[in-house]
Amino acid sequence: MFKQTIETSAAPHITITECLGNLVVRGSEERQITARLQGEADDLVLEREGETITMVAHTGCHLTCPPDTTLTVGTVRGNLRVESVTAPVTIRTVHGNVILRAVGPSALEQTFGNLRVHEVRGDLQAQTTKGNAQVRQVEGSLSMNQVDGNLAADGLRGGLAVEQVRGNVRLRALFSSGHSYRLSANGNLMAYIPADASLRLALRARGGVRSSVPGLALEEDDGEMRGTLGAAEASLEAQVGGSISLRAWEAGEGPQVEGMSFDYMADLEGLGVQIEAHIAEAMAEMEERLEESLGRIDGEQIRLQMERAKEQALRTAGRAAERARREAEREAERARLRAERAERRWQRASGRRSRPKREPIADEERMRVLRMVEEGKITPEQAADLLAALEGR
Repeated sequence: MFKQTIETSAAPHITITECLGNLVVRGSEERQITARLQGEADDLVLEREGETITMVAHTGCHLTCPPDTTLTVGTVRGNLRVESVTAPVTIRTVHGNVILRAVGPSALEQTFGNLRVHEVRGDLQAQTTKGNAQVRQVEGSLSMNQVDGNLAADGLRGGLAVEQVRGNVRLRALFSSGHSYRLSANGNLMAYIPADASLRLALRARGGVRSSVPGLALEEDDGEMRGTLGAAEASLEAQVGGSISLRAWEAGEGPQVEGMSFDYMADLEGLGVQIEAHIAEAMAEMEERLEESLGRIDGEQIRLQMERAKEQALRTAGRAAERARREAEREAERARLRAERAERRWQRASGRRSRPKREPIADEERMRVLRMVEEGKITPEQAADLLAALEGR
């Protein structure tokens, strides 16, 4: 494991061009940047120009930096977690899962795994998410172009614009005055509406719309279900391929979703972060012990082990060849017996006398045929036919 620390200001700009493993970035109150890699010094390429740091990690990397660091991430081949970085975060492509927790305004272009976000102090933009998305407590607006899995959004204070969700959607927003909430999904929508919401609704659902929100009356107009609550200072527009279910909830209440509340899922997420940190520490310690153990291994011992493995392989190959030879002999004998039985049946049916027996083939010729089988030149069946031909049958 390699570690490098550099002193910096309270608000540097870090650009991680590429990370070939998992990447973890955490904000720390210390005015320094510390990079820990699972590999060696050559696995980290770091350039600095003033307060701008550019990095390339050829293996998994754990990075700590000041909270006000402006973070730009290019490509991550594994998973990405960013925590307690309150300045803007920009992410291009992550091939694994993404976790953002207590971060500033964030923009994410493409995630091939799942996306989990908890507490964004500003807007959140996520263009393409190939897995599921779980978003909680976004102070600004949430904008998503495509989610190939399911979407669970909780505690949204700003607006919402989701172009396409291929799965289901669970939505709990504050529906703040002056904001619009628009989404389109192939599956179902379950939306939780605050008791004091001032909201205008326009909903289209192939599977119908059901509501248990007090005071909400829905009317159909040209295939669209419309209704209002209060002064209609915010708007909810949804178009789904499944059904829409509207439920009421009180401020501070965690609505139950399939037996699990949003708050309980948040507790699980926090527990997962702690477990992941403990696993990372244990893996680092195990790696150091493994390196020490490998350093003590005697080269002569390795050579002897390789020789024993080679001898074992040769013995195995020899046994296989012997089995093939014996099988060829058995197959030749079975073919001879089949030929004799067939000849006797033919004689009885035709009334002809048996032909005088020919001299058996020499042992040298039989062994030559068997060696051809052992060398893989002919199959046991071909050997049987050849022996029968040599005997004149």
